Amino acid sequence: MFVIKGTHNQYFLMVMMLSVFLASCSSGPQVYNVHTALSNNDSITQKRVGLAILSASRFYEQWTISKARPGLMRGTLNYGSHVATVSIPYDANSFQIVYENSHNFDYDVSDMTIHPRYNDWVKKLEGRINEEIYYQLQLLEQN
Repeated sequence: MFVIKGTHNQYFLMVMMLSVFLASCSSGPQVYNVHTALSNNDSITQKRVGLAILSASRFYEQWTISKARPGLMRGTLNYGSHVATVSIPYDANSFQIVYENSHNFDYDVSDMTIHPRYNDWVKKLEGRINEEIYYQLQLLEQN
């Protein structure tokens, strides 16, 4: 039988050190993919959602967004030496931001994990798109 001699404090310290070591070996958070349903409002059209997506990217120089075809945008995040590409399908009822690929963001395909900064940038873009849709609705109500 294996017996470790020591005090409770030594055991606690050993467990804590092992926990920190294992945590540092683990990969990053899960990739954050966005699936946002929009409110049922007749004023929201696919064209307006597309304009909101393009407008949102102007607030972040790290994001470049271009129209691939009606209902689909492509986004590229350039953050120093880190690059990520997302697809942004959209219609009058919803929009998504879906990871496609990256370089230097430590993406792990088996765990679908990535560097936390990637998720931060996607959340910023998501929030700005929602703000732009809200802004467009406010303008419509004023007219």
